Amino acid sequence: MPSPEPSLEKRLRAVRAYTKWSLLLSVQVFAGLPLFVVAFADVDWWRVPLVAMQLVFMVLVGRLTLRGMSEYGCVRPSDPQLLITLGLSLASCAAMVSIVNIGVSAWAAFSPAAAASAAAAVLPSPLRWVQSAIMAGLTSLITVVQPNYYWLTAAIVVVMITGVTVTQAWLWDVTEQVNAARATESELAVANERLRFAADLHDVLGHSLEVIAMKAELAVRLPDDERARATMAEVRQTAHDALSEVRDVVRGYRRVDLSTELGGIRSLLEAAGITCGITGSLPSAQQPLFGAVLREAVTNVLRHAAATRCEITFDGPRVTVVNDGVADSAQDGTGTGLTGLAARVHAVGGRFTAGAEPGGTFRVSAEIPEEKP
Repeated sequence: MPSPEPSLEKRLRAVRAYTKWSLLLSVQVFAGLPLFVVAFADVDWWRVPLVAMQLVFMVLVGRLTLRGMSEYGCVRPSDPQLLITLGLSLASCAAMVSIVNIGVSAWAAFSPAAAASAAAAVLPSPLRWVQSAIMAGLTSLITVVQPNYYWLTAAIVVVMITGVTVTQAWLWDVTEQVNAARATESELAVANERLRFAADLHDVLGHSLEVIAMKAELAVRLPDDERARATMAEVRQTAHDALSEVRDVVRGYRRVDLSTELGGIRSLLEAAGITCGITGSLPSAQQPLFGAVLREAVTNVLRHAAATRCEITFDGPRVTVVNDGVADSAQDGTGTGLTGLAARVHAVGGRFTAGAEPGGTFRVSAEIPEEKP
C-alpha cells in the first residue's frame, strides 16, 4: 500500500485552511465596505483621513481575526490590540455618521461589526457575548441620528456578523479538540499495552534474577568447590528457566488466542474513534495466522484511512475486514505489509485478497485452510 499522508490529516488541514481564509475574508469584506464607500464618495476633505483610518483598522482587525485561530477564547479583555481595534472601529463609525451624506454614513455600522466579531473569537465565552452586546449598544447609540430607525439595523448587523464569525471559529476549535483527543486516546492505548508487557516481564524476571544473584554470591563465598559447582548449576538452571519464561511471554504476545486478539483490536479501534463490529464464529485452526491477518488489516485502517467503522467477519476458514473512509484512488493493497501477509497465507495453501472497492471502502480477505494432522 502506498504511504501518502492519511486522508484524515489532509481533510483537517483543508478545514483549517478553509476556516482561516474564509473567516479572514469575511471580516475584511465587512471592514472594507466603509473604505470602499468613502473612497468613491464625494466627501471632500473627509476622504483622506477616513481612508487612512479604515486602512489601519483593516490591518488590526485582520491580525485579531488570525489570532482567533490559535488563541480562540484565550485573550483577556485588557489586551491592547483588542482594545485599540474596538476603539478604532467606533471612531470610524462616529466619523462616518458625522458626514452629512446619508449614502456614506449608512455603512458606518460595518466597522464595529467586523471588530466585534473578531474580538468575540478571541475572548472567553461569557465575555465575548458581553463585548458583543456592548458594541451593539454603542453602535446603535452612535447611529441614533440616522433616520428610519437605522440604529436598530446597526445593532442587528453587529450581532449577526458576530454570531457568524464565532460559529466558524467555534467549529474549528471543536475539530482541533476532537482530533487531539483521538490522537491522545490512541497513544494511551499503545502506552497501556507497553505497560502491560513491562509488568509481565518484571513478574517473570524479577524473582529469577534475585535468585540468580543470591546463589551466585553464595557460590563465590563457599569454600567447598563441589558445593560451589552445585550452586552454580542451580544458577544455570534458573537462568534457563527464566529465559524460557521470557520466550513464553513474547510468544504469548505473538501467538495470543484469537478471542483475546479481537478484544485488543476492538479496544484499539474504539480508542481511535472507529466503531468495530465482529460477526461469525471464530475458527479453531491457524489462529496465529488469523491474528496476523487481523493485526495487519487493522494497522492498515489506522495508518491509511479516515475510517469511522470497521467490520470483521468470520465465515468458516475465511476472515474479512472491511473499513470505510478510503478515497476512491487511494489504495490498491500492494504495500509491503499486505504483500508479506499474502505470501504467508499462500504458503499454507490459502487465498488472500486486499484492495479498495467502490463507495470508499477497503476489503482484506483471507481464507486459511485447516492444518492437516
